[in-house]
Amino acid sequence: MQAQATVAELCFVGGLHSVFVACDLSAVPAPGRYVLAHEAASAAPLAAELFTAEYRQGGFVAAPPVPKEWRPGSVLDLRGPLGIGFDMPRGVRRVALIAFNDDAARLLPLAGSAAEQGAAIALVCKDPPGDLPLQLEIHPPRALAEVLAWAEYIAIDVEAGSLSALRAALGQTAGLGRGRSAQVLVRVPMPCGGLAECGVCSVRTAKGPRLACVDGPVFELELLIGERQ
Repeated sequence: MQAQATVAELCFVGGLHSVFVACDLSAVPAPGRYVLAHEAASAAPLAAELFTAEYRQGGFVAAPPVPKEWRPGSVLDLRGPLGIGFDMPRGVRRVALIAFNDDAARLLPLAGSAAEQGAAIALVCKDPPGDLPLQLEIHPPRALAEVLAWAEYIAIDVEAGSLSALRAALGQTAGLGRGRSAQVLVRVPMPCGGLAECGVCSVRTAKGPRLACVDGPVFELELLIGERQ
């Protein structure tokens, strides 16, 4: 879907520069999905990938980073929402959010959804920012195994270059036991948004290479952890 949006204001997410994007509700990315945004007046060759960090009436706050040249009033051409996002089961009572690279912004919309259904929410993050929702219970990385054992649904945010480290950190907990669902948002550049299948966003999985732009960027944890290198 093609749409037009406006940068309504500058803001901060976790202390990092971001923007509030005013747009039609249909253009707002669900948790884990993204839109490609290009400033109409810009000569930049590539669009920026925008994920939702916060829902607001009339649009969304984008998870950093965003282009520093965007200013209030900038007109954006949007394509999307694109990709496969998180799918938190209805009725779960214990939700774990794992910011593996200390960037929780893309996980925060899930906290709102979990709170709406009365779930307890644990966030594992090395250095959490001070503006997190109050309903999140913060845990250090050393509590990862304990939080995983507690949770019914697990959502992880990780940079593609840290997938090997994630596998090592999860260790024997990779199976996660029965009755649990775990998904991973793999952060990797997705410049074509699925149009050209350029391969830049290729992610190795247990079933072979997958393109994050169309097959993800959210993958089932078992698909990623089950890979044998």
